[in-house]
Amino acid sequence: MFRDFQPEPVVERFDHEEVRAWSLSGRLSKAVALTLNETGESRHDIAKAMSEFLEAPVSKAMLDKYASQAAEEHEISAVRLAALVAVTEDPRALNVLLESLDLIVIPKKYEALLRREKAREAKERLAQEEAAADAEWKARR
Repeated sequence: MFRDFQPEPVVERFDHEEVRAWSLSGRLSKAVALTLNETGESRHDIAKAMSEFLEAPVSKAMLDKYASQAAEEHEISAVRLAALVAVTEDPRALNVLLESLDLIVIPKKYEALLRREKAREAKERLAQEEAAADAEWKARR
């Protein structure tokens, strides 16, 4: 019944091969290019939406440079990357950047689940500490 079931990914990522490059800058440029190409919107429209989001000018030419590995001196800034994520609703480029830090972007709706798991881990540690203290107490009687 569930043999063919594929759960929706919690963390949205590009396939590693899609963003393979010699440097983090190159990987990020590839990720930006893929995001722009896969969104279904024109770069002009994305630039306009980013400009409105940031209340600062973003042009199609800027997006073209951010998406080009040849223009390493024109890397996308963190603020503009955030605007790209907001406008396209695609966090995969941000995950490319964070991957080298062993961090990921996850939807906010999962935050409570993460807190719950951290609480469970803390409870387990406390239970182990309590059991060790009990064992020590019993051994000293």
